[in-house]
Amino acid sequence: MSPGDIGSEALGTEDLVLEGLGIVIAPFGKRLASDIGLLAEAARQEGYNHILRIAEEWSAGTNRFERRGESLLGAHDRGRMIGVGGMTVEPTRADWLRMRRFYVSQPYRGKGIGRRLAERLLEHARAFTPVVTVHAGSDDARRFWQAMGFQPLTGESYTHSLRLA
Repeated sequence: MSPGDIGSEALGTEDLVLEGLGIVIAPFGKRLASDIGLLAEAARQEGYNHILRIAEEWSAGTNRFERRGESLLGAHDRGRMIGVGGMTVEPTRADWLRMRRFYVSQPYRGKGIGRRLAERLLEHARAFTPVVTVHAGSDDARRFWQAMGFQPLTGESYTHSLRLA
């Protein structure tokens, strides 16, 4: 993966290195990183299939995170992908964005990697939208997104939203 290859100019081409961890967070290139399959398999073993969908949708050309405001970030430890997070246009509101496809490998959880992926995408989103949504599919995800400031909702295709000020 070569940082900055993707059409996420607002994210810049510089990697973000988490202090003290040596974890690099950077946009995906025009090609999906080859180790997305390993990350998808780790996620699948935990019962999560949403990372496999990244590779499937990318290969099919149905989602490459390249529309206005969209981005896909990878977190790497010594060149090995250990996490991913993306943002796409909200399907129900073209002027909003949705966080999606978040996953951090089990051994790396609780170290701030997911939080930093989300913060970096939210920084990016401020230039494109007043609201970001997310569909939290588990209790852990609900707690994570609420700790990030997202407010729970009912009756929508998303479970939480965050108004960007």
